[in-house]
Amino acid sequence: MIKFFVPLILSAVIFLTGCSQEDSPEAALNDIRLALAERDSTKLAARADLNAFFAETYDATTAELAKRYDAYKAKYPDDPYFQHSAEFLTTYNAEHRERHLNFLRGVSDSFFAKMPEPDAPEDNPTAYVANEFEKIRAATNATIKETRIADDRATVVLDVQGDNSLRGQFIGQLTFELGFHRDADKRWHFDAIENLDDLTPALVDKAELVWITFQ
Repeated sequence: MIKFFVPLILSAVIFLTGCSQEDSPEAALNDIRLALAERDSTKLAARADLNAFFAETYDATTAELAKRYDAYKAKYPDDPYFQHSAEFLTTYNAEHRERHLNFLRGVSDSFFAKMPEPDAPEDNPTAYVANEFEKIRAATNATIKETRIADDRATVVLDVQGDNSLRGQFIGQLTFELGFHRDADKRWHFDAIENLDDLTPALVDKAELVWITFQ
């Protein structure tokens, strides 16, 4: 669970900058930033289909984990998730896909409902993760490096930097390439992390730190 959960949740902290008076990928990014800051699910839905993003990123993360499975197996010998085979991982994630995605939907619901943080993670796991996300979001800054537009597709390259807090140091420095599409009304919508292949090894390292902590 943690192996794909961390990339999905951490990816959400990237929506922290960008503004424009005319509609643009940067304007879409800013609307998402505001939606998360205000915990406004309606405003978020106007710029991103979160459930579709979770599902597509889950499948893409599974493929990336399988691609480098042997390397992770050697690097993390104490993690049972990486002590089988790429085929095992692919089958396991497929079998548990809906349960995992339901958990992520629960985290989203808890976040937008502003559910209070439980005394212990096991008391309300989705509310706990939602509150951790908000703390991570607050400890992160982002800067747009570049925007590339080709017809109705765009890529926004974003540098993400954590602050000096514990959670900020956990984030560290990451570069995301965010994919957007333009609809028939010329409105931009976020739909993918385009450089997940480059990000996955670093995100797995972070996931392992979380896994070790909760052992």
